[in-house]
Amino acid sequence: MDIGSLSYGGVYLLGFVLYLLMPSQFFPFSLKVNYSLFAANGAIIGGRLGYVLFYEPVYYLNNPFEIIELWKGGMSFHGGVLGLVAGCLLCTYLTKNSRELFFRALDRACLIALVIIPLGRCCNYLNGELWGRITQLPWGVVFEGADTNPRHPVQLYEAFFEGPVLGLLLYFLYQRKLLKGPLTISCYYLLGYSLFRFFTEFFREADSMVGYFHGFTLGQILCIFGIFISVFLLKKIGREFVESC
Repeated sequence: MDIGSLSYGGVYLLGFVLYLLMPSQFFPFSLKVNYSLFAANGAIIGGRLGYVLFYEPVYYLNNPFEIIELWKGGMSFHGGVLGLVAGCLLCTYLTKNSRELFFRALDRACLIALVIIPLGRCCNYLNGELWGRITQLPWGVVFEGADTNPRHPVQLYEAFFEGPVLGLLLYFLYQRKLLKGPLTISCYYLLGYSLFRFFTEFFREADSMVGYFHGFTLGQILCIFGIFISVFLLKKIGREFVESC
């Protein structure tokens, strides 16, 4: 196992610990343990399967045993989101908790993602992967795995926008009292993440095994779905709030 795999493992472990330590009036410690286990495993399994299905389905169809070789890398954020949602949903069902608690579990995960996702991007940068497009700007970086051309350190762009900037945006919405009720944090997080990543992906080199779709990366296309889903859910939450008044 290489240093890169260990660094990602440390990030996943940190997320698990933060889920346990984050205070909440809705979650006793035993329930935090249940949700953190299901959420962490769901995110890892979903992230891996998402990468397999979205990015290299043909390769893994011919090499199915390599799917479990997580130490070789290959995770998808969008697959991880789906896996995390499935994990929290399964935990809610098995523990016979309410739909509201399921939504609040997702909100907790999104707040932790403000720390975990940027750290993962920094690992991408340190490991010299998922680099940006060629640039002549003075802060361009030469990545050993690419070529001798300076490239955008897009991993750091993404870490900045998906962490501090998105966190400040959510705090602004909180101050404006727009994060009332369960699931609103999750929806605004998904919307903000999708918008920021869609923008930063213009500076990122497309994955070699996928390429571009009419000038867009696969990550941008998946982010478009994230934007539509988050807007739809926010409108639905808004309607339910009005009807309950």
